[in-house]
Amino acid sequence: MEGMQKIRIVKKNDPDSLEYEVGDVLTVEGTWYGGVNAKGRSGIPLSLDREEYEEYRQEPQSSAGQEEHASDEKGRKTGRIDSFSYQLGVMDCFCEMVAAGVKRLAMSHPFSDREERDRYREEVKRLCDKYEILFYPEEEALLTALFPKEANRGKPLYLFYGKEETLTEYLALKEEQKRLMEQGLYTREEDERLAREFGRLLSYPEDGICRLIRKTENA
Repeated sequence: MEGMQKIRIVKKNDPDSLEYEVGDVLTVEGTWYGGVNAKGRSGIPLSLDREEYEEYRQEPQSSAGQEEHASDEKGRKTGRIDSFSYQLGVMDCFCEMVAAGVKRLAMSHPFSDREERDRYREEVKRLCDKYEILFYPEEEALLTALFPKEANRGKPLYLFYGKEETLTEYLALKEEQKRLMEQGLYTREEDERLAREFGRLLSYPEDGICRLIRKTENA
């Protein structure tokens, strides 16, 4: 997980929290579909949305002991990496977790469209070959109470998994949702039930699933 060790807070979605402020640099504990889990100021775990942070990397030291900075097209010093490399770092992290057995199923961050997603395909294949896992180009994730639906509707992504049976279970959940909707039986209770099954497939702990559902309901 080399590419995702630290993040810098650029936006604060929870104004009441004393655990983090804009500008803080936090240590990443793990990732989830919509962002990362990190340690707050007192060491309490935080679930942060993707929009709240950017990747942070300690600037390398020059031979004279001074920090070396990247420069933008106008020669100004920056400490950021390009978006393509950042996304690959995130996916590398997910692939490593699947390969280690920490997660049965993992998902990349959603892309704006299919063209953007497909630009990563060769690198995704290389990552999955490296970790000896499988991937599936998905057109839209299963939309349930687990994650904000409108933020993910129509957004393509990649799925990462170690066994074909995992993908089969995921696709079965999508088919079940489709059938319930066609029959007019897709209630809020069914939505939450599928959200919990989806969360378990993603290897989230039960308390984490409940927290994500509450967060989505209160959004």
